[in-house]
Amino acid sequence: MSIFDVENHFFDRKSILNLLNKRVFDLKEGYRQNIALLGNRYIGKTAILYKFLNDLEDDEIITIYLDLEDKDFAHVLSKFVRSLLYNFLKAKKSSFHTDLEILKENARSFLPKTVEEITKIQTYWQQGKISEAYRGLVSLPEKFTFEADKFCVLIFDEFHYLDDLSIPDVYQELGKKIMTHKRCLYIVTSSFPKLASKILSEKLSLLFGNFEMIKIGPFDLKTSQDFIEDQLKQIKMGVPLRNFLIDFTGGHPLYLSLILQEIIHLSSIHKQEEVFVPLLVQAIENAMFNQWGVISHHFDMLVETLCSDKGNGITPSLLVAIAKGNHKLKDLVATTGLKQSAVQQRLNRLIDAEIVIKNGNLYYVQDKLLKYWLKCVFEKRLKELDHSVEKLRSEFRGEIEGSFEHLKMVSQKDLSAIIMELLNCFDNEAFSHNGRRYKLPLFRNIETFKMHDEDTGKDLDIIKASSPEGLWFIMIKKDPFGENDVNVFLKESKKFKQRPQRCVIISLSDLDENSRIKALQERIWIWNEGEIKILLDLYDKPHIVR
Repeated sequence: MSIFDVENHFFDRKSILNLLNKRVFDLKEGYRQNIALLGNRYIGKTAILYKFLNDLEDDEIITIYLDLEDKDFAHVLSKFVRSLLYNFLKAKKSSFHTDLEILKENARSFLPKTVEEITKIQTYWQQGKISEAYRGLVSLPEKFTFEADKFCVLIFDEFHYLDDLSIPDVYQELGKKIMTHKRCLYIVTSSFPKLASKILSEKLSLLFGNFEMIKIGPFDLKTSQDFIEDQLKQIKMGVPLRNFLIDFTGGHPLYLSLILQEIIHLSSIHKQEEVFVPLLVQAIENAMFNQWGVISHHFDMLVETLCSDKGNGITPSLLVAIAKGNHKLKDLVATTGLKQSAVQQRLNRLIDAEIVIKNGNLYYVQDKLLKYWLKCVFEKRLKELDHSVEKLRSEFRGEIEGSFEHLKMVSQKDLSAIIMELLNCFDNEAFSHNGRRYKLPLFRNIETFKMHDEDTGKDLDIIKASSPEGLWFIMIKKDPFGENDVNVFLKESKKFKQRPQRCVIISLSDLDENSRIKALQERIWIWNEGEIKILLDLYDKPHIVR
């Protein structure tokens, strides 16, 4: 394992850690459930794994951690067998050498068959028989666990890079062994969730149901607030500024961390114990606007990588067009002036790279901060004629300050007003989430009214939205829904002369199971906070602050 500062790179994610620890306990009890941690790059998957390994103190569990990104088979072979022997001997308090030959000699008296098998795998490799060496390697954990009377946890970080080893049937060979390795728990990760899901469902299809897929996303509002407080320590930052920073970064832990580091640095220079708007703007400018700012450089390298292949010269302008709100293919064709086939081809490459997401008939940049950088920094660099950095810098500061004021204004609105503004953005788009496909019509008239619950004497907030296709009734609640709310919604909706074509419940809290079942039985759509966030991002609206 490479050197990693666990305490400074890991925050929260307790539910995922608890799950990993439970799966280890289950393994020892005879029940095995493998795990796939899927999430975008730099979202914190590796930090979770290192924290898990750092805290795991069980001599019955031997761990193997492999980072497969940009590694050849020689590295994988060496790291695999050295990790196995090193961690076994460490549990025995026997040896702390890392050289493979010394490890083999020290382990031989405990594991003669395992050491013999390792020597055989090395011989295959030296003879150029890579497929045989790989088959021996993926068979090794099962032989080891029986000989050592131990359990094994194998972690393949960025497991989709197994494809780059150029070994025939690389996944199928691994899959056969995973099926039979009852004393081995497999944890795989990938920064390309779409690709990883495809590999699991197609190339490891027999194991698809055997992997519990866990999506690692950005921090939620509460976790982001706690993270800011933890990082800033004695430096004060008011709630409006915190909420702005969380919304601006989309709660992405890396972006939050990098901007907070700038804030801490600037606070020290200016001897400020509290963060105000000018200092926050300066920190964002340093990280995102300056060409060698850490976030700006990161995004520059990303765009450069996306444009490295032949024929990808239009990629920057295509990314900027999507970031500026051109979400439909016809709009992207009109904006770029290229043939539809050429635009579609580049879009497919961006989708494969999981930079652009296609949802229904809409295309959008997945990373909220990347989208902001593309339209507010990158495009202006491309278009600027007099190369006046100070002019661009001044405009950037103004846009950040304007975004802060806009979020402050939005946060003072009630939820109904925010949802009405969102509905006004719909323009006959198709939208999919959690396996359900939605048509987002162009609404001609949107208004609010209240439904009265005679049993409780309370009123329910309803939005009535009219389109040429029909009428929508949308019930909104920040606090939890109950089954009675659903019943009132249904009963009152039936009293109208024009029956609604679609009923929707928007809930920022989880519905209890009875309410959910009742709503689904009545074909009511349920939009939770996650779905609303996706729609707000799509139409470049701030997230709802609670």
